[in-house]
Amino acid sequence: MQAPVRAPPRVRKLARELGVDLSRVRGTGPGGVITEEDVLRHAEMAKKAVEVPVKPAPVEGGVERVPLRGIRRIMASKMVEAKSKVPHAYVVEEVDVTELVKLRDALRQDAESKGVRLTLLPFVVKAVVKALKEYPLLNASLDEEKEEIVVKKFYNIGVAVDTPQGLIVPVIKGADGKGLYQIAREIGELAEKAREGKVGLEDVTGGTFTITNIGSVGTVFGMAVINYPEAAILGVHRLMEVPRYVDGELKPRKVLYLSLSFDHRFIEGAYATRFLMSVKRYLENPALLMASEEEFK
Repeated sequence: MQAPVRAPPRVRKLARELGVDLSRVRGTGPGGVITEEDVLRHAEMAKKAVEVPVKPAPVEGGVERVPLRGIRRIMASKMVEAKSKVPHAYVVEEVDVTELVKLRDALRQDAESKGVRLTLLPFVVKAVVKALKEYPLLNASLDEEKEEIVVKKFYNIGVAVDTPQGLIVPVIKGADGKGLYQIAREIGELAEKAREGKVGLEDVTGGTFTITNIGSVGTVFGMAVINYPEAAILGVHRLMEVPRYVDGELKPRKVLYLSLSFDHRFIEGAYATRFLMSVKRYLENPALLMASEEEFK
């Protein structure tokens, strides 16, 4: 019979965030208790395993077997944990980003002169942070042991990056205190580090809310799995030019879909919908993104 895992709550929380299976960690604390350093060391070893080229097993009868290890193994564990523990619920909204695209295009040359590649994603990050301040339960997690909702008063926004090794979520720390160009530069730098396999633990931990830019791959919309133990994840989908009626006239408009997956244990559908509509309002009226929160008090 397997011995019970001995780890304090803060260590268990860290293990969940890093996707570490505590039953595989050797505790170095008093009496074999697992420490935070043990979890970090185990996660770092798993990360380094990704850097070792994986040699596929020989093909047998038309089947190729690829070992599940490194980041892909961690991702598989986190996805199972998220879907088995969290009752996911979903809402989707169409967003007219015609004016936002115009603003991005107007700023693009100035951004490039400063070495910044400006996409729509930094605008989405700013819109999300503003909406999270209005609907704080989306920037929270559930402490199951204490049966408490832990609302974060800081805004660390994870941005999912598709890499050859698997999905990695680098985190923009303190996003509410950063400007548009600063966020854009950090997204680019973190994405490059992720694709090169150079992200450290400090780059991928501490997130409070995640955005996944599914549209960069090409899909119209889909439903993302929550980055547990966070409360929700926002999917940003493909930008399309479609005909829409504006003031009674049919005009071409830039449109994309946003999908929100949220933890239905403590977030109600109406609350999640209001959050998503707030994100929509900021993206459809990009001038609001440039105003400080104090101006609305």
